[in-house]
Formats: sequence, structure tokens, C-alpha cells
Amino acid sequence: MFIYRPAICALLILVLISLAKARHPFDIFHWNPNDFEECLHLNNITIGEYEKYARFETLDYLLNENVDLKYKCNIKCQLERDSNKWLNEQGKMDLELMNATSEAANSIAKCMNRASEEPCAYSFKLVICGFKAGHPLVDSD
Repeated sequence: MFIYRPAICALLILVLISLAKARHPFDIFHWNPNDFEECLHLNNITIGEYEKYARFETLDYLLNENVDLKYKCNIKCQLERDSNKWLNEQGKMDLELMNATSEAANSIAKCMNRASEEPCAYSFKLVICGFKAGHPLVDSD
């Protein structure tokens, strides 16, 4: 029994490390509670609804972009209010404002070639493309 203890400990450590590095597409936001609540209100979303849809367990659902428009519009609202700008004055992606690495910028631009012109869907797609490209880089501090 004691022979397996180091192997079990090593496996647990690996699992914990992978969980610590887990990311979510909405990790980009620097939440201002007032803006967050106002965006939810503007899009007729309750806190409970948002929490249900934004969980890690729904990540595949989010990445498939099969999301109601009101949630996409909420993300657009958050992008517009966030201190780190991703959209220019016309509501289109701005890779320079995003401060994307060249590798991430290429990946995001390629992904956005398939983006809808509908502003909410476009903004949501940008967040998903950024996530898939590993942007922004996560600090290891």
C-alpha cells in the first residue's frame, strides 16, 4: 500500500498544477462591479443566469459559440467597458490595442475571418478567438 503513495501524490500534484493553469474565456475582464451589473441589467440577465452560463463546466458550450444573443451582447458590453480595450471606435478588433503577440495576432485575425457582422456575435467571437490563441498571456506570478 505504501509503495503507491509517491505515485498517488505525484498524480495529485499534476492534477492541481493543471487546474491552477486552467483558463476561461472571460478571464480577460477586469471586472468593475457597477459595469458588470449594468451590463447584466441592460441584457436582461440575472446573476444566477450568468453564473450558470459562465462556469468552467460550460466551456465547451461557450467555445462552440452556441450561446443566446443576450449573453453575446453582455460580453460586447463588458468589452466596451473594460479597461483593456480590444475594440476600436467602430467596434472592430484592434490587435494593437489588444497588445497581442504576433503569433496570437495571426491566430486571432485568422479566426475572426469567420466572424459575424452582427456586433454582439462579433465581440463574443473575438473573446473566443483570443482565448483559443492564448491571449492575453497569463502571468505566472
